[in-house]
Amino acid sequence: MSKLLTPLGAVLAGLLSVLIAGTLVVPAPARAAEKVIDDGAEPSLPARMDILTVEIDNRVDRVVLRVTFRDLVEERRARTKVFIGTDPATDAGFIAYSRHRPGTEPLTQLWVPTDQEFGGTPVACAGVRGKWRFDKNRVRIVVPQSCLASTATRYRFKAVSGFYGTVGDWTAFRRVARG
Repeated sequence: MSKLLTPLGAVLAGLLSVLIAGTLVVPAPARAAEKVIDDGAEPSLPARMDILTVEIDNRVDRVVLRVTFRDLVEERRARTKVFIGTDPATDAGFIAYSRHRPGTEPLTQLWVPTDQEFGGTPVACAGVRGKWRFDKNRVRIVVPQSCLASTATRYRFKAVSGFYGTVGDWTAFRRVARG
């Protein structure tokens, strides 16, 4: 028992001496990088297409995106896409896509971009999921980092909404460190 108390006693004595000296340094826990793209209201757009904010939580194990709109209506179609640029030296990346159609389950997928207009082709990725919260005017999309297959320490993000042939909204790009 004394062998266990000796190391513990040394740790406690060291902690006590730090407390007496008046400073205690505790390392901060590892956190994901979190940023917000603030897009503001665009009254000329249909409310369900008007992106207000995009909250980005770029965690070690997954990317969590929360896209808030001016007014999502469950009885109307809506969709959003968020570009996740996984290579800061190029335009390489993925598109997190989520769509709502009344009377059906939402569809959320990971896409490989096919053009500069946010077109894409779905790719298999277990764990991609989305949730539409009409009471909060928000879409939450989760993409596992394993699906992004990137070693980059920073990603680029940009969100768009709307439908082909109609007006829509888009945000500026935002770089976010990887947690």
